[in-house]
Amino acid sequence: MFALLKIVSSFVVFPGIIILIFIALSLFLYKRRSKLWRLFLALSLMFYVVSSGWFAYFVSKTLYIPDTDDNGEYIVVLGGGIDIYNGYEEIGKHTLRRLYKAYQLYLENPRKIIVTGGVVTRGIPEASVMKAVLLSFGVPKEHIIVEERARNTYENAKYTYDLIGNVPVTLVTSTTHMRRSLLSFGKFFSKIYHVQADYPIDFRNVYLDYIPNHSGFYAFCQVFYEWVGILQYALSF
Repeated sequence: MFALLKIVSSFVVFPGIIILIFIALSLFLYKRRSKLWRLFLALSLMFYVVSSGWFAYFVSKTLYIPDTDDNGEYIVVLGGGIDIYNGYEEIGKHTLRRLYKAYQLYLENPRKIIVTGGVVTRGIPEASVMKAVLLSFGVPKEHIIVEERARNTYENAKYTYDLIGNVPVTLVTSTTHMRRSLLSFGKFFSKIYHVQADYPIDFRNVYLDYIPNHSGFYAFCQVFYEWVGILQYALSF
């Protein structure tokens, strides 16, 4: 009964409700002998695929890179966004997961942590919020280096290089973001170790992974964003 309720409820909220609407339109147009029924049937299938966990997991594998050892002289954490709501600032969930992974690495081998991230549109630099989180974890302030000018991944690499030069670093960022990050940091650093955080999807190969849900749709959007970012990098640098 629980599984049935989960399946039914997935089709009464976004994006499942869109799939039902397109299927209903397809049936309606089929009965009216309109050739457009195929279009809406195809749209329903497309929305099902891009909002399912199994598909998000499958396409995320195109960006996955296994971790290396952690032998960097510095830990470099890339900002993944902060949330500003009604005048309040809060660390973004992607950034928090990256910081927690960096903190785990720090506990195993204490050294300086570089937090990099500036202001993209308006507000305060990501790096200043990241520093506050690391301080709350218990990392001494003298072990935190703040880089708050970078507005994209390439600038994360460039401004980090400006601070410490070409020394071995351990890069910490999201699983989907790692490939693009390595391309950027590879322009400036000869030796890069990397440890991923913030996995794109919770995939357990159960029935929930085969019904439409917002998590699957969001994960697919993340992967698609990174594909575009890598293409943009290839054309620009």
